[in-house]
Amino acid sequence: MNEGSVDQKKLEYFITVAEELNFTRAAQQLHVTQSTLSAGIKALEQELRAELLIRSTRSVSLTEAGSAFLPEARSAIEALDRARAAVEPLSTGLRGSLTVGVLSGLTVIDVPALAGDFHRRHPEVRLRTETSQRGTAGLIEKMKEGHVDVAFVGADITDAHIRVRAVKRYQVQLLVRAGHPLALRESVRLRDVAGEPFVDMPIGFGQRQIVDDAFTRAELSRRVLIEVSDITTIAEYVAHGLGVALLPPDFATAAGDAVRSVPLADARLSWTLSVVASATRPPTRALHAFLDLIPHHIRRDRVF
Repeated sequence: MNEGSVDQKKLEYFITVAEELNFTRAAQQLHVTQSTLSAGIKALEQELRAELLIRSTRSVSLTEAGSAFLPEARSAIEALDRARAAVEPLSTGLRGSLTVGVLSGLTVIDVPALAGDFHRRHPEVRLRTETSQRGTAGLIEKMKEGHVDVAFVGADITDAHIRVRAVKRYQVQLLVRAGHPLALRESVRLRDVAGEPFVDMPIGFGQRQIVDDAFTRAELSRRVLIEVSDITTIAEYVAHGLGVALLPPDFATAAGDAVRSVPLADARLSWTLSVVASATRPPTRALHAFLDLIPHHIRRDRVF
């Protein structure tokens, strides 16, 4: 084995440990012994003259140097993949890793089936999924930092650093419980609902940002009484009289007749479920292969 392949192996060792934060799981993923993995990490740290990981009997964490080095290590692996692709036949099996960002509650994309299909076609690529408590904003941030390669997000992205492919577009209306004074209106304005308690996503989620921005533009404020991380459950809270919501009416079907949708008269709000990738890092062959499979795993019968 030449020195270049040894260096790549060390990078792969570090990336896997950084993702798992556990030497046992990382060794299992890499199909090596823990002693081999530990020796590889130590050798890499000696070459860099920097400690990358803090190890204890119970946990593993990244040092400041390790956090800074992780996206660079990923970029190095991606560069090796592109260089290899230039001289290898297209039929050669893909290698490396791919981290996919996913929103909680997402079912329009059958992510388990997509991952299974990808793994069967490219078994040498380590595939992992990642979520963020900050929703779309958190996943975009992780992508810019190099921790996520591709992500499913719920927002209209206008960022030169992000490449966007739309999956499904949603129109927003007011959702209120049946019996609410606004339930029988043909339409409402934002100022009609500004004083109502709201059920919404936490700050950082695309749906929340769109509604917050609409109220800001109208120079209005609102009070979010309840925050939920799963958008598909919002209508149920509305049905129980805990507040109103600005949400696509598609999401009210589970609540049945207990919820009514009312169009907005003074604002046309919409947001898009999209798959995004970095526009500043050249896409790897593994990323291309993953993106090509997505259309085959869209579930038309699902709302989100």
